[in-house]
Amino acid sequence: MSPVVVAADFGGTNLRAAIVDEAGQILARRVDPTPQGAAPDVILAEIGRLLHVTTDASPERPAGLCLAVAGLIDADAGTVILAPNIPGFRNLDLTAPVGQALGIPTFIENDASAAALGEHRFGAGRGTRHLLHATLGTGIGGGIVIDGKLYRGAKGLAGEIGHVVLDPAGPRCNCGSRGCLEALVSGVAFAERARRLLAAGASPVLQELVGYREPTATDLQRAAEAGDRKCEAEIRNGGHLLGLALGGLINVLNPEAVTLSGGLLGMGETLLGPMREAMYSIAYGPSSGTIVRLSELGDDAGLLGAAAVAFERLRG
Repeated sequence: MSPVVVAADFGGTNLRAAIVDEAGQILARRVDPTPQGAAPDVILAEIGRLLHVTTDASPERPAGLCLAVAGLIDADAGTVILAPNIPGFRNLDLTAPVGQALGIPTFIENDASAAALGEHRFGAGRGTRHLLHATLGTGIGGGIVIDGKLYRGAKGLAGEIGHVVLDPAGPRCNCGSRGCLEALVSGVAFAERARRLLAAGASPVLQELVGYREPTATDLQRAAEAGDRKCEAEIRNGGHLLGLALGGLINVLNPEAVTLSGGLLGMGETLLGPMREAMYSIAYGPSSGTIVRLSELGDDAGLLGAAAVAFERLRG
């Protein structure tokens, strides 16, 4: 049989784990909710239980394991520097206790970087050597593949495209800077755009959809689909800004393709049309031929990305 690995994707909502082979086939999987408001040791205990159950379902002994976690990750040290979606995961050594408990080589990776390698190996980036991947969801993340290998940078933080600054006078980002791509275009940013429209009384359609609750990016999308021009303009503006960021990055990196994943893809061409237009308007020379592809991995991007990282790390 071909080697298999344990792949795990840990977020603020769900803890996912799977057994994956070298072809990217998921042989077994498990999904449990992330304990809400729990102390780190409680979450770690749940993670350990989940991984034990998943490993027991493997048809053979896994060759290794990779944990994909949203946040700042020191992959070489095996630690979570900061995971905003999992309170208490700060300067936490995660791979050592997990590896000791399961008795197999254990690695860790930023979830967006893992997704980049997953798309490269198993999804929309197949056949490329150089790839830029962007995750468009609650936040904005990214990953870079160069010569077929994940590029981590000097401190393991390469690919943080959500913190490219587009407007120094713009809204405050969670990272502390102003006008980051994430502060302007993410799901959280689109929800804030919706709040501003409601506060100004500028969108009766959106007001009817939302009522008295807090608006979301999905509400903005639904209002745009219902014909609200102001909501549509907010999404199109976000797409334009995303395209400017990606265009600058492809001028630096010169990838063969840009792959995109995440919930904001549901905004469709309202977001992606202005994105492509802006990206290609500033792409320099041959970079104007860079292909844009949508994720083929869907909800399994995190798991298959973690599996791809595990196989890469095991090969050295």
